[in-house]
Amino acid sequence: MEVFQWIKSKDLFLSWFSNEVNYPVFFTDDKLRLIFYNKSFEKFFEIKDQKIMNKPLLEVLPQFNDKAIYYSRALSGERIVLDENFEEVKITPIKMNDKVVGIITEILDKTEEVVFQDIFNLIKGFNKKDTKELEKEIFNTILKVFKAKFGCIALVDNGDLKIRHYSEPIEAELKKDDERYPFYHVINKGKILYYPDMRKTTVRSVTLRTLSAIAIPLKKSNSLFGVLLLEFKERDPLDDRLISYLEGFSSYLSGIIFENILWENYKELEDRYRLLAEQSLIGVFISQENKMVYINPQLVEILGYPFELNDITDFLKIIAEEDKGKFLHRIRVLRERKLDYVIDEFKGIRKIDGNTVYFELCAVNTTYRGKPAILGTVLDITYRKQLEEELKKISNTDPLTGLYNRRGFITLAEHTMGLARRLKKNLILIFIDLDNMKWINDNLGHNIGDLALKETADILKKTFRENDLIARIGGDEFVILGVVEKEEDKDEILNRLRHKVEISNQRKDKAYKLSLSIGTVFYNPESPCSIEELLQMADKMMYEEKKRKKEAGINNY
Repeated sequence: MEVFQWIKSKDLFLSWFSNEVNYPVFFTDDKLRLIFYNKSFEKFFEIKDQKIMNKPLLEVLPQFNDKAIYYSRALSGERIVLDENFEEVKITPIKMNDKVVGIITEILDKTEEVVFQDIFNLIKGFNKKDTKELEKEIFNTILKVFKAKFGCIALVDNGDLKIRHYSEPIEAELKKDDERYPFYHVINKGKILYYPDMRKTTVRSVTLRTLSAIAIPLKKSNSLFGVLLLEFKERDPLDDRLISYLEGFSSYLSGIIFENILWENYKELEDRYRLLAEQSLIGVFISQENKMVYINPQLVEILGYPFELNDITDFLKIIAEEDKGKFLHRIRVLRERKLDYVIDEFKGIRKIDGNTVYFELCAVNTTYRGKPAILGTVLDITYRKQLEEELKKISNTDPLTGLYNRRGFITLAEHTMGLARRLKKNLILIFIDLDNMKWINDNLGHNIGDLALKETADILKKTFRENDLIARIGGDEFVILGVVEKEEDKDEILNRLRHKVEISNQRKDKAYKLSLSIGTVFYNPESPCSIEELLQMADKMMYEEKKRKKEAGINNY
């Protein structure tokens, strides 16, 4: 039990692992007996108030039996890293005098990284796949990424629901006015509805053995035309972050489905087609012998200025120089019947305002009044391009406060520290913990707790400079990294911060008062260290202040 004695001797180390590390960590000795675990371990494996200390690991966690060989290798001195879908399992041997005396296991959450990569892969594939194929791929990706037990897409078809995609056959008869199922409530409310525990609601699931569900409206120009339903075997499997990612997927899916529905309708009679085209939200044209024989009003609006579109090559008036050759090639292969259809994106410059726009051209060989023709649609996808950038931003941003999250902060902080070393600039790192968050959440509710976090974020934005890095790196923990001339400048900064907190607390309509515990560390580029080391030092100083407050009975609700 050498390793256990070593752990016991490191009180601060033990306390930090137990209380501050927000992912599962546990230690085993050289006999693979469990000798220490943190609070996140209890929550992750749903083990609480059980006598598991000193018991064999594989008896406590039988689901780890398939990892027995990796623990055997770790006892031989090898460090193992296992990539398991949304999780990364690190198995690290602890050595004393070149002898393995125990093992530390960490289980890290990779959800954000995995989800973002799947989104990005879909975006990259937009121009390489048939839209119907892409529609199915997005639906299947949603099921896989969010680990849904069941999924379906139902389109609103007059008084009924028309199932477009499903992961397994549906035996129930679904109607849009049936209040038993989520479809009715989403269609009437027009917003996302999440049921974290179906047993606590009167709404029914479509499949058996479902514990939770989420229903998302599919919209185009604020008009709801369908519903995406996902059901899960677990209770409350989605947090706010995952729901925001799911919204991004659904937005792309809505556009693709809507476009495909239009294409399917284009195969109907010309009169019905023309009526649809006139009311369409996308630009539509018919070209015959290079001349335009039909364009709808929306096409002129998308192109952005009233010019005469007599010939199909008139599109070159707005297409950016680098895309003109590609456009001419696409039209030529259609005219020569080398391809039945083309789908591609083009960059354009609207001459009326000079703005850069992106549009997607879908064109297909057809016949019009008995002669060969090209039927085309033009879709403004500028918003889609902007959304791609927004999705990249999401991976580095805290959705509640709009500040950087831990990943975004670490990335930018490392760059800032490297720049400070080259330019010989001093930095200050301020670590802030919002006191009494547990009291606020328990007594006033989590909605008020969220307001307190947002209020703190707003105060930090108003206190610090635009170039300072401000982040929320934990539940109630914030950090700021900024340039200062000298270490003494911190007093002025902290006084300014405390003054703004006092002003905020003077509001009479508040049910709580903000209180911050603060730790600061000065960074001298001539004595470099890592951002992790700075965070640890500032965190320690913050907890010393919190301890002094507690001993003095300050902010004790």
